[in-house]
Amino acid sequence: MGKKETKVGIVSYGLYLPRDFETADEIAAKSGLSRDEIVREIGLEKKCKPAQDDLPVTMARKAAENALEKAKGIVTPDDIDVVLWTGEEYKDYIAQTASIRIQEEVKAYNAWAFDIIGQGTPSLVGIRLARDLMVGDATVNTVLLAGGTRDYDLVNYKDPDTKWLLPTSASGAAMILRRDYVNNTILGMAQIVDPEMADEVYVPVGGTVNPFTVDNVETKGMFFNAFNPSLLDKYLAERMPARIVEVIGKALNDAGMAGKKPDYLAMRYLLPKQRKNVLEALAIGESKSDTLSDSGCHGPNDVIISLDRAARKGIVKKGSIVVLASAGIGFTYAAAVLQYG
Repeated sequence: MGKKETKVGIVSYGLYLPRDFETADEIAAKSGLSRDEIVREIGLEKKCKPAQDDLPVTMARKAAENALEKAKGIVTPDDIDVVLWTGEEYKDYIAQTASIRIQEEVKAYNAWAFDIIGQGTPSLVGIRLARDLMVGDATVNTVLLAGGTRDYDLVNYKDPDTKWLLPTSASGAAMILRRDYVNNTILGMAQIVDPEMADEVYVPVGGTVNPFTVDNVETKGMFFNAFNPSLLDKYLAERMPARIVEVIGKALNDAGMAGKKPDYLAMRYLLPKQRKNVLEALAIGESKSDTLSDSGCHGPNDVIISLDRAARKGIVKKGSIVVLASAGIGFTYAAAVLQYG
């Protein structure tokens, strides 16, 4: 049975967001930028601020428990066949297999598990992998995706070359996908990457090239660095919005909906100019996509946060066509089309 014949739906999703916030005034004070720059250029009013115990795996586990609670009566932990980590690469510990830790904590003892490694798009890559696992293996019927992000710690507020990362926040998100589930059906997917940008942004200290030493643990190397700022600025302003539009188009085409507009676009956090370019290119109104300006950028969790907000506000209703679209450092892009409800 091929992917078009195998129907996969999202049974439930769960979220965990830290209680505290960091305001635009506080971010301005820490970065040396003005409040006006934070609000107008970066697009941020406030963002979630993690407590000391708001760790990536901990937040993902709380989100997974929330998703399981919502799925009560449909899915139990014993029903889960596979657990996928769909958070960021920066986790509680170096070289930790986070999916297995979550599997144990939610008591999904019948499952097997592995981590998806990436920036920004693992939640959408996870949807594709879950669907493809079901297509290729008749024993896989229910998959739990869970991921946390706390790249908040990796942003140097004083570095003007990475000020576009100032919205970086922290959260946990989870989804439960099931074979032949008729609600929230996945209709199409697409992924693209720009490999020539692979080494333009990363954290230089802590890997095998530059291991931790007493001389580098308190340096700029502990944060994200941009190694060709002028090239990166041009890429972020021009190429990134165009690639988001492109991957959305590919996902709609995969869903058999080429040229059509979704009812809602659950999109990753973008700077205001980037966001404007994407929405204009797709002819989508501002009200059909949340800015996330009051929560910040949560990497792969942005799309779930945005979808949740739209559902709560009644913007997304039964039968609505929703596009989930994300992007991340690498640079990598992914989109999924689903019929809500």
